[in-house]
Parts: sequence; C-alpha cells; structure tokens
Amino acid sequence: MHPTDINNMSPSTLKSVLENSPSDKSVSEANIATAIVHVIETARSQGQTLDDIIAELMTDDALLDPKSRHLLREILTQAWNTL
Repeated sequence: MHPTDINNMSPSTLKSVLENSPSDKSVSEANIATAIVHVIETARSQGQTLDDIIAELMTDDALLDPKSRHLLREILTQAWNTL
C-alpha cells in the first residue's frame, strides 16, 4: 500500500501521513472527510470500536493541541454514528 492510499488506511497510518506531510501543503476538507470515512470503514472491518479509534488517534499529544483533539473526537463520533 502506498502511504497516501486511504482505501485501507489505519488510524496510525493516517496519523503518520499527517505528521510527515509538508506544512506548506494544504489539505482540503473533502480529503479529511474521505480519510475519516475510510479509517472508520477499515476499523469496523477489523472489529475495532469507536473507542479504539479515538484512543489510537489521541495517543500522541504532540500531533494535536487539546482543542483540536477534542474537535477531532467529536467529528469521529459524529461520523461513526452517521455511517
């Protein structure tokens, strides 16, 4: 799998891609939404729960500030419940 192929991207892979992306590249809302959908679909196919996804994404405090982590948690929860 190519590192930017989001079709089977795990939360840890998504996190790695985000951490290693050049800061001058902007990511569209559509790309983020697509990535979240694929992470949720992959997690469900592997028997993971919403709590599993949130725990994995939130383990690295350096990636997101507390406000952003809280927002991402809300977005993930809403997406999980909607899909």
